[in-house]
Amino acid sequence: MFKRFLDPRVVSQLIESGDLDYRNTAEAREVSVLFSDIRGFTALSETTKPEDVVALLNGYFSRQVEMIFRHSGTLDKFIGDAIMAFWGAPVAMPDHAARAVAAALDMSMALEELRGQLGELGAELEIGIGINSGRAISCFIGLSDRLDYTVIGDTVNLASRVEGLTKGIARILVSEATREAAGDGFEWIDRGLHSAKGREMQVRLFEPRRKSL
Repeated sequence: MFKRFLDPRVVSQLIESGDLDYRNTAEAREVSVLFSDIRGFTALSETTKPEDVVALLNGYFSRQVEMIFRHSGTLDKFIGDAIMAFWGAPVAMPDHAARAVAAALDMSMALEELRGQLGELGAELEIGIGINSGRAISCFIGLSDRLDYTVIGDTVNLASRVEGLTKGIARILVSEATREAAGDGFEWIDRGLHSAKGREMQVRLFEPRRKSL
């Protein structure tokens, strides 16, 4: 079951080592949650042949999930043209925030490569990525024959809101909690305070960049 969510090459090793126990019930963990969404996909799909849309999505999802697995992330689900992933569950990771940010930067780089391969169609392809870190409940949710492994809680909700705030600001944005947890392995651009739906307090957002050599 976990091979649906984690890199299949490492699942057996994790179970054998005891780091991954499929019998565990719901538990609270420190995690980083990432949401990624394609910008302007509705307009793109309305002006492109269906088979070309499917081919584009499959190629896009394949490369993006590859980047998530490269940094030991857990793929939660596809939501239409969006991706949800997280770090810190089912295996605890003290550096979950840094891994999530590194994955986001690689996802952005993979998008640029894909755009170059798609030519005119790729020119319209853009994404927004939002990350938040904090406490969340990891658990299996669903029916006995259709379970999904996921994380739930306010940390997840804010990650989704951060992704929604990327438009017009930056391709990748993270919350202040993620910026603090990720440390100084990246360069950070302070993008200021923003109002997030459903929250009274504004949230401070940061854009991560790779450190210059």
